Amino acid sequence: MNNIFDITYDEVEAIKDLWEKNRQYHETSSEYFKESYRSMNFEERIKAFAVFNEDTMKISVVKRNDDYIGYCITTAIDGMGEIQSLHVDEKYRGNGIGKKLVDKHIEWMNEKHCKVIGVTVSQENESTIRFYSKFGFFPNTLYMQRK
Repeated sequence: MNNIFDITYDEVEAIKDLWEKNRQYHETSSEYFKESYRSMNFEERIKAFAVFNEDTMKISVVKRNDDYIGYCITTAIDGMGEIQSLHVDEKYRGNGIGKKLVDKHIEWMNEKHCKVIGVTVSQENESTIRFYSKFGFFPNTLYMQRK
């Protein structure tokens, strides 16, 4: 049985292993930016969220027995909501866990009266682009970066 619940920023260390799996996934699947993903680290990435509080950031986790198997981090500020990071352990994908997390976070952003809700996805990550399109997310702009 999966248990979905929210944690605080102070408890975010619980998702470190999942975040690392997410980073490794991007490093492995990226054609052009492997080194960028390789050089990312959890502590630096999570430190960027320290400026948010419980009213402007939501962190949800999915736990199965004693294992964390998924998470979602979302921010909402000045009417702008963004899914910052989402990951479901590869073994548990295809079971609706990601959908439940995204639905829960979209609902939260709507409660925060976000007029714009977005997510940044690597252009190379076609499966994730397809996943988010099911929720009504579509490409708006394309930021290109030199290799």
